[in-house]
Amino acid sequence: MITRRDDILRILTDPGLVRLSDAAETPSPPAGISGGTFSRVGRPASEYFATPTVEIHRAAIWKQAGRVLDVMESGSNPADLLEQWAAPLAAAVCRDVFGLSFDPQELWNLLILEEPAGNPGSRHPVLHSLTEHLRDGPVRSDAAGALFKTCEQREADAESPHTMVTGLLVRCARSLFSALLTGPFTLLLHPKPLRECLRDPLLWRAAAGELRRYHSGTVLGPVHIALKDLELHGTLIKAGDAVCATPLGAAWDEEHYPTPAKFDIHRPVARPADLRMGPGPLADDALSRLVLTIVCPALFERFPQLRLAVDEYEIPWRSDLTFIRPACLPVAW
Repeated sequence: MITRRDDILRILTDPGLVRLSDAAETPSPPAGISGGTFSRVGRPASEYFATPTVEIHRAAIWKQAGRVLDVMESGSNPADLLEQWAAPLAAAVCRDVFGLSFDPQELWNLLILEEPAGNPGSRHPVLHSLTEHLRDGPVRSDAAGALFKTCEQREADAESPHTMVTGLLVRCARSLFSALLTGPFTLLLHPKPLRECLRDPLLWRAAAGELRRYHSGTVLGPVHIALKDLELHGTLIKAGDAVCATPLGAAWDEEHYPTPAKFDIHRPVARPADLRMGPGPLADDALSRLVLTIVCPALFERFPQLRLAVDEYEIPWRSDLTFIRPACLPVAW
């Protein structure tokens, strides 16, 4: 287990290491692709998720947030942010970003009925339905298209492009789903920085970055296999050894983030882009940051009296999931 941020950076960028999903099929990285820049699910579309690219979705994200808030405002009070906010918004945003035409209710259902980590529910009927949509629908210049193009450029692949795109879509949605719950929860527990952001909207970008650091979403990161003997702080990592790089370790490294347990929107930026995955677990970190930058102010401006409907310690958490999140988030306004 690698927990220091600088060490994690090396694990992710050293060509002498390859992610486990790739090493299982090839003894070395594919031609022209280093072990530090390739992954079967998370990386082929990483360029599409770069900050300048995801900005094109700003207007669509704002529109989807408005629709969800309209429904929430006309519904019951108190309400569960999980069902009334996070699930429908994550599903709608991911559908738009991936350029797919499926009913977002299908992905919404999959998010709420998420399987524990280690039991991904790969045969879940919703996953099968999403894959069929990919087979039947056109692919445009979007995240799905980027991954399809990568698949076509590879001579051999054990997985179909449809299966790979479905995997990336679901992981992206689950990561965003977690962020849409942990983000408001954290802001409600820290009213001072929330008030600062509402007074100065320019602070929302920094707040979104700190939210992603504070709740990295997952403890265990991708497993890498050493292709040759490597040494790290005097410890020998032999060829064939497995190494796990944890996003939590990167985001809470005191050398880069003093007093990491403190939620601080004025914290100096520690160049998360260096890790390719940022402090979060996926290459869609820029998308999650953008979504939080847009939807958090929309949520708290629409409901200025928003508050937890129960004590914070009464809220159950799903720590058995890949992306840790509250099991429910009752709020009132």
